Amino acid sequence: MEIYKNTYGFTLIETLIGILMTTVICSTLFLGITQAKLYLEAIRVKEKAFIELKNFTNEWKSMVAAGVSNFPSDSNSGEKVPLKIDSNGNTTLEGNLYKKITKATNSGQYSIYYNIQTYITWDKKNLFFNKEKSLLDTLSFNTYQIQFNIQ
Repeated sequence: MEIYKNTYGFTLIETLIGILMTTVICSTLFLGITQAKLYLEAIRVKEKAFIELKNFTNEWKSMVAAGVSNFPSDSNSGEKVPLKIDSNGNTTLEGNLYKKITKATNSGQYSIYYNIQTYITWDKKNLFFNKEKSLLDTLSFNTYQIQFNIQ
């Protein structure tokens, strides 16, 4: 009489190894997705900061062109602008806009122009896992604007 062994299906060890491999692959995938979302959020914030800085710079360039020559100094905190807003409309990340406007050294009697330096700073700690220390990110513009003689 012959005894046949049933060889269909998986053993318990093979099933556990399969589950372990699936778990490792899924956790790696979710980690990659999380890092990609954080990176895209950082890009969105930087794009918003760029737009705010460009508008701020253009505003001061137009004031110089219009003949304004008295420029108030920035406070220590600068002009605050929202860079990230949650679904309830609350600001979760603020940027600070700064300016430094000086009369250009080459400016003459007939062509008066100013050097306009603007920059924006914001805290990157809200964008990544590192919550302990403050990491400032900065974008800056340096441009010149002629003052038109309006009479």
